[in-house]
Amino acid sequence: MESIMARALESTLKYWLKSFSRDQFKLQGRTVQLSNIDISGDALHASLGLPPALTVTMAKSGKLEIMLPYLSNVQLEPIVVVIDKLDAVLEETDDLDARRSTSSAQASSSSSKGSGYGFAEKIADGMTLQIKTINLLLDTHGGGRHLGEASW
Repeated sequence: MESIMARALESTLKYWLKSFSRDQFKLQGRTVQLSNIDISGDALHASLGLPPALTVTMAKSGKLEIMLPYLSNVQLEPIVVVIDKLDAVLEETDDLDARRSTSSAQASSSSSKGSGYGFAEKIADGMTLQIKTINLLLDTHGGGRHLGEASW
């Protein structure tokens, strides 16, 4: 059962983390610790429900800790993911066509994951995320640019 849970958690991490490798995943008892991890901008964008006018260009975590419940309680207690610091850059999208292609790409990527709802999806649905500190940089072009005026 532990290996099944580890594989399910690993597949979830591959979706959320950029360039995730099995070597990074070291289960120590009921805890996994990772640090300086690049988070997928598309996954973060979709989970936060951000508007298509914004793109996540960078997302990086400091220390990421995953605490697993006892195997006997895996369907009763959530898996807890704690991020000590999340640095993210959101950028305003210039082009309406780019906004549409981003939203259609997200829709196609979510549908291409597979039609089955298995153990990995159950684990992901039961996760609780705690973020202690968020550093957010919002890069906008200013309202004046769209009106043909100078922006500061």
